[in-house]
Amino acid sequence: MTGAESPAAMARWYAGLVRDLPRDFTGVLGVALVALVIGLAVNRRRPSPLPLVYHTPEQRLATELTQLVEASPFRLEDLEAIGLDELRSVVKSGQAVILDARAASFYGAGHIPGALNLSRQDFASDYHRLRPALDQARDRAVVVYCSGGECHDSRLVASALMSLGYTHVRIFTSGWAAWTANGGAIAQ
Repeated sequence: MTGAESPAAMARWYAGLVRDLPRDFTGVLGVALVALVIGLAVNRRRPSPLPLVYHTPEQRLATELTQLVEASPFRLEDLEAIGLDELRSVVKSGQAVILDARAASFYGAGHIPGALNLSRQDFASDYHRLRPALDQARDRAVVVYCSGGECHDSRLVASALMSLGYTHVRIFTSGWAAWTANGGAIAQ
């Protein structure tokens, strides 16, 4: 319509639009719904489906790291353990990166000198914060400890690190309890 038509022509055009719009809209809506269903089905069958909601790279990293930590840990036999005497030697020489897998509040109350806090509880944010230092030390040995005894946080953190490509990961299974009970130095 150009605007120069008579009122009767405009009324006929409008009546046709009102009459045909529901039919046209239903057809377009039907095609759109079929396309949506096919697209969702194809996406779901992909080896790596596209997310339906956008996440920033930081959010994706946090999600992936959380999944790594929550995954079943490697069997203890898969992780090389380190004893108290060897740990003392490693701490004294500084030849390994020492990681405390306990919560930040426990780390703040005392930890092995030189240890960095990579807690199981806040793994994603701690890893993001420590990643530059960990990447620089990728070829060095990494020793992870937690409270000891029934604590499995060191195994979970060690497993996640191994999944991220760190190959020289060891755990001090006796943990903080054994370190302090045997006169180990304490940093705060």
